[in-house]
Amino acid sequence: GPEPWLRDRGNLSRLFVAGDSAGANIAHNMAMRAGTEVLDGGAAITGLLLLDPYFWGKQPVAGETTDPARRRQYEATWSFICGGRYGIDDPRVDPLSMPASQWQKLACSRVAVTSSGMDDFRPRGLAYAAALNGSGWDGEIEQYETPGERHVYFLDRPKDPNSIKELAFVTDFLTREWSR
Repeated sequence: GPEPWLRDRGNLSRLFVAGDSAGANIAHNMAMRAGTEVLDGGAAITGLLLLDPYFWGKQPVAGETTDPARRRQYEATWSFICGGRYGIDDPRVDPLSMPASQWQKLACSRVAVTSSGMDDFRPRGLAYAAALNGSGWDGEIEQYETPGERHVYFLDRPKDPNSIKELAFVTDFLTREWSR
């Protein structure tokens, strides 16, 4: 390609896709789409990193808030994020709404899901990891949790000890295969 640094140092066959909050949803959906389409130039996704994903749905999963006002707030936020194009039960926001056979199309061999202990999205992130693990998908899944923290706390406090520990987990996840 035209970018010399990437051309000389990059390896398109070992890509990682990552995101936090709604960006994690985008990363998940990119990896799902890559499982059904051929990627150009020999590109292949090795890993998927979902930091405090914004997974949600109409019906609460175990541990999710049942407060109608809070649920409406998250639905309104999702509607804003996607410009009102996709409902709250769409697989883009609620991967648990996918048929079990769809999980096997996830185009990577490793997934990491982080959650924050006081995050309203934590239960569905945990349910995501459990559903992926039980789906027959042939890969490794890792979970990392930071107790006592709120949704994407690390963005506001990057030097906080909990943020530093989470970054160490992320770094390990991204570099582990390179050292083998």
